[in-house]
Amino acid sequence: MSSPDAQPGADGVRLLSRRPSVLFKVAHLSAEPSGYVAEDGLVLSGAGWLDRLRDLLDALSMTERDGLFAVRLGERQPLPLLAQVFLDRQHTDWFPEFLSMGRMVPHFQPIVDLSDGRVVGREALMRGMLGTTEVSGGELMKAACAHDALYSFDTRARAAALEVGLAVLPAGETLFVNLDPRAAFDLEASVRQTLSIVQAAGATPDRVCMELVSPESVPDSDLLGRIVAVHREHGMLIALDDLSSGVDALRCLEVVRPDVAKLDRAVTAGIEISLPRRRLVAALAEYAQELGCKVVAEAVERDSEFAAMRDLGVDYGQGHYFGRPTERPMAVDPWLFKPRAQLV
Repeated sequence: MSSPDAQPGADGVRLLSRRPSVLFKVAHLSAEPSGYVAEDGLVLSGAGWLDRLRDLLDALSMTERDGLFAVRLGERQPLPLLAQVFLDRQHTDWFPEFLSMGRMVPHFQPIVDLSDGRVVGREALMRGMLGTTEVSGGELMKAACAHDALYSFDTRARAAALEVGLAVLPAGETLFVNLDPRAAFDLEASVRQTLSIVQAAGATPDRVCMELVSPESVPDSDLLGRIVAVHREHGMLIALDDLSSGVDALRCLEVVRPDVAKLDRAVTAGIEISLPRRRLVAALAEYAQELGCKVVAEAVERDSEFAAMRDLGVDYGQGHYFGRPTERPMAVDPWLFKPRAQLV
């Protein structure tokens, strides 16, 4: 079957799958005149084809999306991509320009001791500026993954966090810097870069805590162990992000044995009104502390969440209750930690 929309140069996409049932379901969902099944796949073209592709993927399960590939119409020697990756690239076509011309802008969020309100450190959370347009950290990370540029993004973001953060953080505070283990292609070079920036800032490595993000995405326990060992060898601290009760998260906790473990926000949500969640958080905190970790409750938004975490024995807190991420580190209001009786 042929169509004028499928000719070279047409704007659209051809969807391919080794699983006929997936392609049949996609064809059934695509109730559009320009969506049809050819011998070599399903073609979507014409006005609004990108939006229809997004809607199709939203209607599929994760397993079905993993078996669906896309090829742009009219490309010479096209390389099939996972349809979800293809879609992400289309929606983040600004990212290559950002890597070459954009600016990384770290914002710093306080991490506080729940017992007395002392700021123990700040996490550098990345924002991006492309011209006058600000891009969130989540958008940057999604774009980097879609364009196979995680290494370049992670390297530049880490450098910006260190260069800016070490210059502006108050004395005695630790700088938490995100490190994606999937970007650790050249571990020695990565550590050399970090140490060089630390030295140029006149700081010492023990002021830096490398925070491993999405560690459960790395099934290689030996790699995680090497990342931790090399950074610790040079005096840096290690934090583990997104601790939960999942098997992979607990495996990472035992392999990494970090100095700091951050409770996943999904675990802490609703902590003040849920007895099962309180029991879970108490157990996770006790387990991590037995391994020598300080425990941080992320995404603390309200006084009731702060009080619950403190009562459960969690060491530190981070979230909008204590302060939003800002370009210049801001002081934390000491009245947040006063007993209610003293506020009357």
